[in-house]
Amino acid sequence: MTIVTNLDDIRRLIAEQQPAFEVMREALEFGDAITDDALDALIETIAAPIIAAIDCKQCGNCCRSLDVCLIPSDIPRLATALLITPDQVMTRYADQDLGASQDEWAIIPQHPCPMLRGNLCSIYDDRPHACRLYPQFTPDFRYNLQDTIEGAATCPIIYNVLVTLAAQVEPLPTDITDFGDYSGIETE
Repeated sequence: MTIVTNLDDIRRLIAEQQPAFEVMREALEFGDAITDDALDALIETIAAPIIAAIDCKQCGNCCRSLDVCLIPSDIPRLATALLITPDQVMTRYADQDLGASQDEWAIIPQHPCPMLRGNLCSIYDDRPHACRLYPQFTPDFRYNLQDTIEGAATCPIIYNVLVTLAAQVEPLPTDITDFGDYSGIETE
């Protein structure tokens, strides 16, 4: 597989891949061919070489376009990195009302993230917890699959993991005869 990193190419290719992503989503959400733990392990195996091959510092699109969710332990770390008080972090960067509206503790509402400089995080060693995890595929890949598919246009890593996975997932049967003999079932 050729890894695609150009965001314009990814946006174009997503339209072509959408049917395959939908087949994959249905097979993984409604099929039982693989357990959640086995699926998470497969995703980690697929993602590892893709993550290693893509340099996030060449992109930074997540920092330009996504909300940065905050947790309480982010505030002292951000204060230290930004050389301001925790109260100033809360006032300048943490919107708890917006966070609550999205079932989060707080969100940095600015886009791009105010800590982004070019394609680099100016506080990388002290970045928020959500940024440390992104892109997060596991645990619970199956549960988060729809959100992951929606994020494919944002992140080359997500796009490439999904394309690789879609090529390995068998679609569910579309013909009822593929489900076996149900001739003894009575219908109304």
